[in-house]
Amino acid sequence: MVFIKLKQNNMNNIKKTGLGLLVATLALGFSAFTTVRRGSILTYYKTSTTYPNANDPRGYAYYEEDRCMDEGSVCSAEWQLGMNPPPTIDGTALPTSGVTFQPGTVITGHFE
Repeated sequence: MVFIKLKQNNMNNIKKTGLGLLVATLALGFSAFTTVRRGSILTYYKTSTTYPNANDPRGYAYYEEDRCMDEGSVCSAEWQLGMNPPPTIDGTALPTSGVTFQPGTVITGHFE
């Protein structure tokens, strides 16, 4: 009788452990698909007026310090880089794909 009781307790422990592992696996699996890597958000300067729209990634370049002067419609804006690597030197062009314009971040003026 004692042997049967022990066997039942072991089976219950195994079932509980298995259920716990299943729940943990499902939680981890779902979180892998719902977590979004935002990437860096950086300020880029509109160095070329060939592309005048603020939300057009063409014509932007990265500079560490402020380069805006008075008078102009677009000097700089913030961009989310997504999976693109952040720039390491001044003058690096904004990638034209995989980036997201951040509305409300446009600074008026013109690039020096």
